[in-house]
Amino acid sequence: MSRFYRALQEASRTDSDLAEKAGVAEFGNGKPDAETLPILNHVDALEAIAIADALAGEADSTSEDDKQVLPAAEPRSGSLGIPTTVLMDRAAPLIPHAVDKAVVEYYRRLRAKIMQEQERKPFCSLVVTSPAPQDGKSVTALNLALSFGMLPSYRVLLVDGDLRKGSLGKWLGIEDHPGLNNLIEGSAELEDVVLKCDDIPVYFMVRGSATTSPAELLHSSRLAPQLRKMTEHFSLVLVDSPPVNLVADAQLLAAGCDAVLLVARAFATTRKALQKAVQELSPFRVIGTVLNQGMRADLYRHYKNYK
Repeated sequence: MSRFYRALQEASRTDSDLAEKAGVAEFGNGKPDAETLPILNHVDALEAIAIADALAGEADSTSEDDKQVLPAAEPRSGSLGIPTTVLMDRAAPLIPHAVDKAVVEYYRRLRAKIMQEQERKPFCSLVVTSPAPQDGKSVTALNLALSFGMLPSYRVLLVDGDLRKGSLGKWLGIEDHPGLNNLIEGSAELEDVVLKCDDIPVYFMVRGSATTSPAELLHSSRLAPQLRKMTEHFSLVLVDSPPVNLVADAQLLAAGCDAVLLVARAFATTRKALQKAVQELSPFRVIGTVLNQGMRADLYRHYKNYK
């Protein structure tokens, strides 16, 4: 824990050796503990608050003029994905709105690290969680899905696993559509809840419109089989979950998935919170940790025009 926590404390350093020291750490093997939990990426650019000037749409308002309407996809015969029109907030800190190439490059580095871990020990489903709210896990999950979706012939499904306060529908302007909770409840089938817009290289599933308690749904025997069924159709299933230190939902989702990615926030995630999160996730395969919202290091100043 001390190595990672030092990275949290030193995240504001801007010297060029920061990337080597805390930016991209080697993966550990076996069950993670306080000393060996790897840092996948020092994600200076993964949280929009840290790099608001690098993203389009700097206005504070989210009026209809700030929304980007994306057309519905054409139906695809024999494949999952209901054609959907996405109303994307232009002020949202997402890859399509990034004007700084370094933002996209940080996600590529994170994507590469995850794929290296997949090669070492394959997995098809990955839960993205954090110790506490406001750590940037949902933004990380969505942008990571977009990054994976850029790969040729790569099918990625992003699932809003936060059945209490899921934000994926809000990010994409999709409200009250059947989703994960309907799938678990049994009131919808997989083909009814997987959505697709051709302008976004990602399939997605919102939290849904069921009224059954999330705590009861996530204890359902239908959860794990449905998650496994998703992996039969996609190269990678990313599940955005609630914070692990607040509710048991993240653990229940992790039990049905292959691996876990932990997101922590510089200067906000405490040592105690991080230790608790690692302990809560110890029964599962934690592939690494993303350090989020540090002061951005100018890692690309010598490669400004590098293609």
